[in-house]
Amino acid sequence: MSLPIPVQRGPLAGVNYVFRGSGRIPEQSNGSVDDFRGMLIVPVGNELIVFGTVTDQGSISRILRTLEALGMLVDSVHRVRELPHPDARRSASPSP
Repeated sequence: MSLPIPVQRGPLAGVNYVFRGSGRIPEQSNGSVDDFRGMLIVPVGNELIVFGTVTDQGSISRILRTLEALGMLVDSVHRVRELPHPDARRSASPSP
């Protein structure tokens, strides 16, 4: 069963957030999740870090539910000034 991931585009301003936890999120989810633009998933060891821009502060609980439905157990949520460059996922992954 796959979950629909609504895409929202437009010139909406937002606040950058980082969600930290454990679990796995499918690679194809590395796009926009409802009210969460520019989502970047970075697995680091046993930890899963998800960065993105929240366009509606009231939607954080919905974003948390969506991340959990995708397979992530969220431990913490924090505002951040800047998001990492999309290549951060590659540099954070352990080398073979």
